[in-house]
Amino acid sequence: MPPLFLRKQMGTDMIHLYKEKGNCCGCTACMNICPRHSISMERDARGFLYPVIDQKTCIECGACVNVCAFHKTEYEEIIPKDQLVYGLKHKQQEVREKSSSGGAFTAISDYILKQGGTVYGAAFNEYFEVIHSQAVDTKQRDKMRGSKYVQSDLGNIFTEIKSVLEAGKLVLFTGTPCQNGGLKSYLGKEYPGLILCDIACHGVPSPKVWEDYKVYLEDRYKETIQSVNFRNKDSGWRESALKVEFDKKVYKKNMQEDPFYILFFSHYILRPSCYQCVYTSFHRVSDITLADFWGIENSHKNFSDNTGVTLVLSNTGKGEKIVKAIWKDTDIMETSHTAFYQPIFETPSKASPRLQEFWQVYETQGSTTAIKKYGRLSPMQWGIKKIAVPLLKKTGLYNLIAKAYFRFR
Repeated sequence: MPPLFLRKQMGTDMIHLYKEKGNCCGCTACMNICPRHSISMERDARGFLYPVIDQKTCIECGACVNVCAFHKTEYEEIIPKDQLVYGLKHKQQEVREKSSSGGAFTAISDYILKQGGTVYGAAFNEYFEVIHSQAVDTKQRDKMRGSKYVQSDLGNIFTEIKSVLEAGKLVLFTGTPCQNGGLKSYLGKEYPGLILCDIACHGVPSPKVWEDYKVYLEDRYKETIQSVNFRNKDSGWRESALKVEFDKKVYKKNMQEDPFYILFFSHYILRPSCYQCVYTSFHRVSDITLADFWGIENSHKNFSDNTGVTLVLSNTGKGEKIVKAIWKDTDIMETSHTAFYQPIFETPSKASPRLQEFWQVYETQGSTTAIKKYGRLSPMQWGIKKIAVPLLKKTGLYNLIAKAYFRFR
């Protein structure tokens, strides 16, 4: 390779952050670590943020390349021996009703806030875009409750977190595994006051598709959106629904009926890196992992509750200390890795065979056409969802078949 001064004269690109889009999870670590602020995050045609280097100000120090944690991690398939597994339900019914599952995030963040700490997590802004924000009180924290099935915009949160930690304050960061991995790599060292918390992530959907879907709903109802709840539990935890409130009207559809949900679970709208995620393992980069405790009605029938139960993985000594600290605010039981169903710990989500076809229609015929065409179940899918799955769940065979499918597909 020619020396740096010669490459500058030749006008060639000095740094390449990724070879293909599937190699970038959009964690922003590279942008935040750049000493010359030469990197910005820019949206591509599908709405995902990717780092772009200003070659005029880049000094080719390599910090951005070295900080990238994605695709540098290799995990063994065996389950970590020191990882502990819990089922958790917040003691306050109201908290559980407003949470995606059992209210573990509220219990953990309450503990952090009571210690004078700061919480960082995904929340809706005034336009119902998903962004990472800061909370120093319960009112701000409550905006972070519940699932947000859209990739969040992290902005300069990593830099802000470092400043707070350097000031000696306690910090809880919640996000996807790749966001946790990015923050950990960016910080470059252990901070006693940092608690990392990730989720069992199925994949992050496109912010552009979500934006277009909001427009689609507002055009349909001829009103402005006032609130969004991706995991409304009016019909129970197992029948979670997308609930969107307008000025006067209300839209509510469950996961088998709502077009956005169908696009999400059919794997049309996930970020390319999600299909080759390196974090789908029981080896976590965080101190605590939170998920829905699916399958609890079979493994722990007496603890099962249709208001929601959180699966908690305690991955480090620091994480275990937090679990012990919230014991009095929760109903909690220790369990095992065989008690729940969460295939995302074993393999990434698989891209739809019609993925390219979907995006071609989206880009050439418009979002409304694509949403209507692909955001519905086929007759076969409908039969499986409505008839086969309930029958298999009744017989107790569903978890076994599902685990086998995801392991050997």
